[in-house]
Amino acid sequence: MSLSATTFRLHRWLGWLVGFQVLIWVTGGVVFSLVPFESWVKAGDTVKPPTVVLPQGWAERVAPALQAAAGLGEVVAVAAVATPQGPALRLNYRGGHEPVIVPADGTSWVPPDEAAILRFAAGLYQRQVEVASVERMATIPPRLGIVAETGGRGDLWRVVFDDALATRMYLNGRTGEFVTSRNEAWVWYDFFWRLHIMDYADGENFNGTLLRVASVTAFGLALAGAVLAVLAVRRRWRAANRP
Repeated sequence: MSLSATTFRLHRWLGWLVGFQVLIWVTGGVVFSLVPFESWVKAGDTVKPPTVVLPQGWAERVAPALQAAAGLGEVVAVAAVATPQGPALRLNYRGGHEPVIVPADGTSWVPPDEAAILRFAAGLYQRQVEVASVERMATIPPRLGIVAETGGRGDLWRVVFDDALATRMYLNGRTGEFVTSRNEAWVWYDFFWRLHIMDYADGENFNGTLLRVASVTAFGLALAGAVLAVLAVRRRWRAANRP
């Protein structure tokens, strides 16, 4: 069998094996290059994550509550956080103890209700649009079969805004702290990203076995195509220069 026939068969079989994945890679590249990342995917034009500014004299006001909270267990971290009730301190404990929120204004902590969540989310949203829905969800269902909007995290408030990209803001179900924002552009971007790196579970492993095998196979496909192109050029050159 000639080199051309052998290479053609190899190219055809490699095409059957990896051709669809190559199409996915190219399609993903088009999506990544055309979809505005910061403004659409990251919702930079619509959602501004909260910043924490502790009021003057906060240390004296929170001292009693902070001391009481410190006695509930072994504190491993203290962080300033933004909540629907205003700036606060969050104490995290070792073991299974729930974090404790200490408002920076010295008041008692009140878990946020739906109205407080709505006001807080509306303050983070940068445009004037209606809210489509507000609900507290124990689990967040996957989108498009493989996209996990919150990475598997549950017990979240989801506030959906009635804009073109269906922006969704996720807040901690217990404290109301901002967790993340998502929209349809993010979902489709993440969907093609997972297909692109062939990690259909977490979407983080871009050096997995499937991707390695597909990459090597695709390299063989491209190499066989290059050999066929060279052989075709050589045949044409010989035909053109035949006496």
